Amino acid sequence: MAREKTTIRILDRNFDIETEIDPLHANYLANYINKKAEEVGKEQNTVDTMNLLYYTLMALAEEIFTLKEKKDNIENDFNKKIDELILQIDSSLQV
Repeated sequence: MAREKTTIRILDRNFDIETEIDPLHANYLANYINKKAEEVGKEQNTVDTMNLLYYTLMALAEEIFTLKEKKDNIENDFNKKIDELILQIDSSLQV
């Protein structure tokens, strides 16, 4: 995919980026970051932009790892259930 130039806005600053991500999706992600920063800013009660960015990065990293852990647990449960079903099928075919 070709790289495209687009401008995104995060915390009231424009950033010109070159990315393979669709510009609409890049702006969607920027809006998500801004929303998360707003949530974090209320929780941390900070107006310092750099501190807000650090807190926001930590919140996003925690969100990613929590979702990854949930995904891994679902995959493990799913694989365990598949193995059980395979054993049941094998057992019924041997009768």
